[in-house]
Amino acid sequence: MKSQRSEVVDLFKAFACVLIVWHHLALYGPMSDVVYQSAPDFIGMLFDYGLLAVEVFLVVGGYLNAKSWIRALTQAEFEIFSRVGMRYQRLVIPLLAALSFTVAVTALVRPYFDHPSLSDAPTLSKVMAHIFLLQDVMYVEAFSAGVWYVAIDFQLFVMALLCAALAHRWQTMTRQGSVIRKALGMWMVLTLGSLFVWNLNPLGEVWGTYFFCAYGLGLCVGSWRSSGFKINHRILALLILLLGVVAWVYEPRIRLAVAVAVAILLALYEAADCRPLPRIKAGWIQALSNASYAVFLIHFGVSLVVSAVVFTHWSESVPANALGMLTSFALSLLLGAWLHTHVEKRAPSWQRWLQWTSTFAATCAAVMLLT
Repeated sequence: MKSQRSEVVDLFKAFACVLIVWHHLALYGPMSDVVYQSAPDFIGMLFDYGLLAVEVFLVVGGYLNAKSWIRALTQAEFEIFSRVGMRYQRLVIPLLAALSFTVAVTALVRPYFDHPSLSDAPTLSKVMAHIFLLQDVMYVEAFSAGVWYVAIDFQLFVMALLCAALAHRWQTMTRQGSVIRKALGMWMVLTLGSLFVWNLNPLGEVWGTYFFCAYGLGLCVGSWRSSGFKINHRILALLILLLGVVAWVYEPRIRLAVAVAVAILLALYEAADCRPLPRIKAGWIQALSNASYAVFLIHFGVSLVVSAVVFTHWSESVPANALGMLTSFALSLLLGAWLHTHVEKRAPSWQRWLQWTSTFAATCAAVMLLT
């Protein structure tokens, strides 16, 4: 079987990255407000459906994490705290770098660009909440778009990892059955709970349980081959479809349909033994997939700069604002690639976390003192 690195996963991540950037360009304006006059259907589609990219990220994230844990689960030891710490570092170090940029940009453009998309000035509580991914739980305004997703990703990772650790401990005690099946069973229970209970309460969006239905589908597909079940992945795809239909009848949700569709496609890809697909193998897709998280983190700060320039000089020009949106997208890709290469790609450590935490805190303190 091919490794977990695949053209299909790269394509999903690259597509979701592009979609979420354009969703935020449409959502936060003011460039999109002007372009809407000439292209209402396009801007409306991005506004209404662009956030569905999150479901793609969630399913793919669960799928990749399950793949990465399978071999470790069969070992004598399954370290949980080091994995949690490593995940936190990988998420937060590039986040703090991007937030340092966004906070500084927000302060610089505020005198010339009075717009609701600008966050309020930093405070100590906001700074601490962002460092520890607690801004939504504490009902603190985020400094940038999409920060909520980083916190949810970390919550989901910890939930799934705890299940894996419990399964490993259970297996160590009983020495019977399959540790993969035990972990898969726990993930399936949480997935069903999310599908039919937690995901139906909009007030629960600050918690990972709300999103576990999509993440859990990815976990199940990613661990199915190693679970030893006689049912192949084509049947698994059919079971996921049936589960999706039942959940849809229970409570229709378009985000559910997207998550189910992505999980089915991954299951069918697994059924084909993850064979290479040359038609979708391209260097730029892989590069965008690699940098997708960094692009996601940096694009809001970039859009603030471009929006401020366009708003100041060509606030009513449709061509200028359309070009501004394209420029913002292109610059987001470029700066995202830089952030990925120089920050995200480097080996995470608590020393680097402390360095970027200090940079972020110093940036916020400077803004607080100067405003």
